[in-house]
Amino acid sequence: MPGVAGRFDHFTDDAKREELIVSANGNDSAEIINMFTRRVVHSIKGLDEPQDVVYVPGFDKIFVANAGDRSVKIFDGKTNALRRTIDLGDDPDDIRWDEPSKRVFVGYGKDGTGAIAMFDPATDAHVGNDLKTAGGGHPESFQLEKKGSRIFVNVPDDGNVVEVLDRKGGPVTKWQLNGAKKNNAMALNEADHRLYISSRIPPLLIVFDTETGKEVARLPAAADCDDIFFDAERKRIYYIAGQGFICVYQENDLDHYELMGKIPTRVGARTGFFNIFYSEGNLSVGVPPEGNEPAEIWTYEAVD
Repeated sequence: MPGVAGRFDHFTDDAKREELIVSANGNDSAEIINMFTRRVVHSIKGLDEPQDVVYVPGFDKIFVANAGDRSVKIFDGKTNALRRTIDLGDDPDDIRWDEPSKRVFVGYGKDGTGAIAMFDPATDAHVGNDLKTAGGGHPESFQLEKKGSRIFVNVPDDGNVVEVLDRKGGPVTKWQLNGAKKNNAMALNEADHRLYISSRIPPLLIVFDTETGKEVARLPAAADCDDIFFDAERKRIYYIAGQGFICVYQENDLDHYELMGKIPTRVGARTGFFNIFYSEGNLSVGVPPEGNEPAEIWTYEAVD
């Protein structure tokens, strides 16, 4: 990807078209890559610090959160034409598509305004009441229950805690990290009631039991993680760290994990996406340019 400058942020996929859609934050673009030909097939330009992107199947739309101009931009999935721009508030960040409710959720805000907004992809409208974080801190990452009403949110600005919001309007609860700070990335294993959290100070993988809210494990990790993925088939956790490694953890049982290895990448590579375009499962990692090396997407095949 020689024409792409700066760092990458979060990814999404259009499984039907076998396309990976990448937030090229430093390039103010979203790059659409065909995973069969392994080539960029389109570049959505004119964005402003895109931090996350989500493809919404059924509605064939792409939602992009832009920190620079405080907007959520909505694009047609087939033509990539801009449909609508919505001013949301400071620092729009992580986006999630929730199939059961048919809503797109977007975290945004800072300095007392932190919240999660909801959008209806059928009308491209900002709908409902935004869900506020307890202290108004910025939601760094969040995960939605599919069979419940809870949203798990990393809020380092509110004393480095995991906040549990209730979509039905219940009280917010907080789970303490016991000295760990800068909790950024998050993955949810809803079926087994486990939540995986990264901290940057010190670099750790922390595992919570979502039924009790208690920490059940913590393991050392590489520094500067911004994405975690759970491989349900292999019971593995992929922890992408900007220090230049993918840490791979194996679940021995729900309360015990081991570090299988640290796979070298490139310094600054800290975001990616785990998908199942191919039966083996692939982990794609955004690798920023360095020296004479261009920006690249590196893809790893998961094996047993």
